[in-house]
Amino acid sequence: MSTYNASRARTSRSCGNCRVVKRRCDKQVPQCGQCIRTGETCPGYRDEWDLVFRDQTSHTIKRSRKRTQKNRAATEIIALTTPTRGLGPNLDELGVNYFLQDFVAGGRYPSRGYLTYIPTTYNADAEHPTLLASMAAVGLVALAAHRPELVRHARAKYSEAIKHVNNALASPVESLKDSTLMSVISLGVFEHVSNFESWVRHVKGAATLVIARGKSQFARRPAILMFNQVRADMTTACIQSVQPFPDDMRELQEEATKFTDPSDAFWLLGVLASRCATLFAQVAGKNKGVHYSQSWSDFLKESIAIQDDFEHVLDILARQESYTTIQETCGSAGFISYNGRYNLYKTSWAIRLWNNSRMVEIIICEIICWLMPKVLADDPLSPNVREMNLTSKLQYAMDIMSRRGEEILASVPQGLGLILVPDGDKPQQPNVSGGYMLIWNLYTVGKSPTISHQTRKWIVKQLKGISESAGITMAFQLAEDLVKIEESIN
Repeated sequence: MSTYNASRARTSRSCGNCRVVKRRCDKQVPQCGQCIRTGETCPGYRDEWDLVFRDQTSHTIKRSRKRTQKNRAATEIIALTTPTRGLGPNLDELGVNYFLQDFVAGGRYPSRGYLTYIPTTYNADAEHPTLLASMAAVGLVALAAHRPELVRHARAKYSEAIKHVNNALASPVESLKDSTLMSVISLGVFEHVSNFESWVRHVKGAATLVIARGKSQFARRPAILMFNQVRADMTTACIQSVQPFPDDMRELQEEATKFTDPSDAFWLLGVLASRCATLFAQVAGKNKGVHYSQSWSDFLKESIAIQDDFEHVLDILARQESYTTIQETCGSAGFISYNGRYNLYKTSWAIRLWNNSRMVEIIICEIICWLMPKVLADDPLSPNVREMNLTSKLQYAMDIMSRRGEEILASVPQGLGLILVPDGDKPQQPNVSGGYMLIWNLYTVGKSPTISHQTRKWIVKQLKGISESAGITMAFQLAEDLVKIEESIN
């Protein structure tokens, strides 16, 4: 990886005032300490996104010009959506650039990728071999969907990254670095493309790292965002494997709450998701004969309380991350939209946040619907049962599942990067990060009892399309599971 050590531009991240007078900037937020001392109005700092991609792209362009002596090669390498053989950087650089392009920058599409915290980690430790190897591995396996010859190199980079991670974990200093945690998260993306069990192991490994980093990590915003990523992955892993949210992660979450905005919807929704995962595991355990002090009625009350909290937090989210619903006109040459409707969000991060919230709310509504017959069978004449008004609660839960499912399906076109960019070319293939982001959302809707045969068939088609075009094997496995569900129903 020596190519990254040579002649990498070090763009100043000082505030505007300090850059002008060439003084040392302490980069405090929200204002530079130097500006406070001199009584100046601090103009703030440069966009970390611009710094990352300008530096990385300029380095790539310089190398490509030396190799090809063709001016148009630079443009082809910047795009990176359809890399050309024989042009541009070496394969490691190609993988890193594609990872940044697809999972962070969002490519040519109107929103950035959902891994929004990477620029800070990448700028702080851009030459860390563990981080570079893991990013290269994910980028290359993503590209391999269209260039199969890259599979061998992707797996070689993955093996190299694993060795780096193991070495980092053996060091008390390296194991606590943001770059090490980011590497483990990235390698989890690699495994998510192919194997659920391996992905879960990576999620648990990331959780172990987060716990080892302790309370001090929450003093920095990027660390909170990485913790939230691990928490979201852990919640998904727990729900899909029917396991409670780990106690040590829950305790750390409570500590992190002291460092977060109490009105931040993304944080509040993550707390609700962790509660849902634990409740789901407890209900499943009780059904298998595990003893709990709570009755079915107690579990139902807790489920309804979580669902009520979801309604409140989603109202907050609607104000913080609004989106627009578009209805295609009849006969328009549309793209992958279900029933001619799709939603436009400001960022891919917003899509992920909304859909994960909808997915968990669907699950909590499924728990409510499953618990009601249990409660009625226990004591149908109980005053508690009459007070809960189960008939209206059941209908409301069914309506919510149907509505949230439709909203998830309406996010698919933008999530996969298939929305036309104004005055641009129509994207030909779904992006890998979009497929990675959507498959569990689609699967949750696909197994919902509220959807029709036609809707499930459409979801199966999307999952198989993601598997084929983005190379995500797990998407095909989930599609096959939905096919079996459909066969069992019919």
